Amino acid sequence: MGPEKKTFKAAVIGMGPHGRRIVDAIVQLENCQLAAVVDRSEQALAYEKLPASTARLTSTDPLWKSGVDVVCVATNGPSHAALSIAAMEAGVRHLLVAKPMACSLAECDSMLVKARETGTRLVVDHIRRHAPAYIWLRQRIASGDWGETRAVWMQRPGIGLGCNATHSFDAIRFITGRDVTQVTGWVDPPVAKNPRGAEYVDPGGLVVMQLGANLRAVVAQIEDGAGPTTVEIDFTAARVRLDEKSGQIEVIERDTSVKPGPGRPPVYRNAELPADLNAKIDMHAGLRDLIANLLSGDPLACDATHGRASVEVLVATYISDRRGHAPLAIPSKDEELNRLWLPIT
Repeated sequence: MGPEKKTFKAAVIGMGPHGRRIVDAIVQLENCQLAAVVDRSEQALAYEKLPASTARLTSTDPLWKSGVDVVCVATNGPSHAALSIAAMEAGVRHLLVAKPMACSLAECDSMLVKARETGTRLVVDHIRRHAPAYIWLRQRIASGDWGETRAVWMQRPGIGLGCNATHSFDAIRFITGRDVTQVTGWVDPPVAKNPRGAEYVDPGGLVVMQLGANLRAVVAQIEDGAGPTTVEIDFTAARVRLDEKSGQIEVIERDTSVKPGPGRPPVYRNAELPADLNAKIDMHAGLRDLIANLLSGDPLACDATHGRASVEVLVATYISDRRGHAPLAIPSKDEELNRLWLPIT
């Protein structure tokens, strides 16, 4: 007989729609027991899919004394840093934080420092790092079969640059394997009141990112857009288009042996794709894989440095917008980049 597998006691803080998704993911894991959920709302705590043994708490105070192994913070952005640091100080060594990781770079850095001090495995839920279509894209781009990556275009509807576009920032960094080196941003006026409360401001906008030499990415977060989320990638020898709503992926490859000229048009062909490849995002499966990765001894697919990188692009977008859309290099010693705090969700 092999060694007995550890069962992790888990807790979820914040029982809104995303917290409930995390609950559903946890209860599907054989090595994870949902010990407690926390929310100030009695109505939120009445979620019918909670196991009977799960404690329903209106405060985190008893949670820190309960000895849970895993905490998933699914509250709104402004509380992420304080709750995460409190969890780590209470001895939690497996911690998932919903995106955005925090509301400023300074908060992100305080979380990373605490994680290093305590030895905590800390992840942010950018789940496209666990999505089969995005993993496949990353592998194909790395292979070089489509030539050099020249441009990435990603658009999605809804609120907002913090809530949704941070996913896009991370997805682009993930599939290209490159870090963002410059940001130019436009922040839109809010179209409507934030559904999470008047204290939150998280509109859409347009972000142009430089990722090293010869590669730019454009993220359009359209608050009143119809969507659906699409990604288009231009290479020197191909074009890829991905639609998360329909699940469709289209790859058109160009025959680079044919040099276009007068009477000699470019030659294209539709690439054959894996039969089971689908671009739809299964949030429950992504969260389940994310938490399983967190509890394993394997390298983290989305450790908190990636969550910080998304917040860095976000904050740089706001600063660029306030400076007349001037490009801002990152990383930067600009004090405003560290200091700016955003009431995002």
